[in-house]
Amino acid sequence: MNGVKSLSVKLGIIFAVGLSIFAFSEVRADDWVFYGGSGQGEEKELILRDWSRLNKLKPVPKTEARTYHYYDRDSVASNSPFPGGSVRVWEKAVLQKEIKSYEEAREEIKEEEETRLKRKINVLDYAWLFPLAVNRASKETETLYDIDCDSREFFILEVNNYDKAGKRMTREANMVMDLWFPIQPGTMMEVLYKEVCK
Repeated sequence: MNGVKSLSVKLGIIFAVGLSIFAFSEVRADDWVFYGGSGQGEEKELILRDWSRLNKLKPVPKTEARTYHYYDRDSVASNSPFPGGSVRVWEKAVLQKEIKSYEEAREEIKEEEETRLKRKINVLDYAWLFPLAVNRASKETETLYDIDCDSREFFILEVNNYDKAGKRMTREANMVMDLWFPIQPGTMMEVLYKEVCK
């Protein structure tokens, strides 16, 4: 009898832990707040991504947007209890169209480049094919920003690219610690600034 009681207690604990994990994941999914749409589409031919692209994108109505932009409400962290100062926030850009997987994009680019170069792609070529395939296969890009609310400048700490299945393909950390960008008026970056610097 004690064995059955012990087993039921263990199963109850496992069930409770499972429910709490499920509840946490449900809450986590709602932490992303839509704050605007842009006309940004695929960046097919880029080898290096422009990390400051939010500072160039103009907001468009959601019905016309090629990319939806969100920020993680729970990630907003200020360095001061008073208004102003600097704020860190995760931002996510989600392309609003079906795209190829990384493997499909790599094969497509390989065929295009073999035709263009009139030769077979070899192992050494994959170093420059990789970023092209990542750009073509990126469904979501998550960026960690540090925004100075007083000077209206921002710094990019980290960028992650995810494929259509939600698998991270790249993680890039910004090593240039003194590269701050002024926030341009009328851009998605200004919209994000107004959302988090309240």
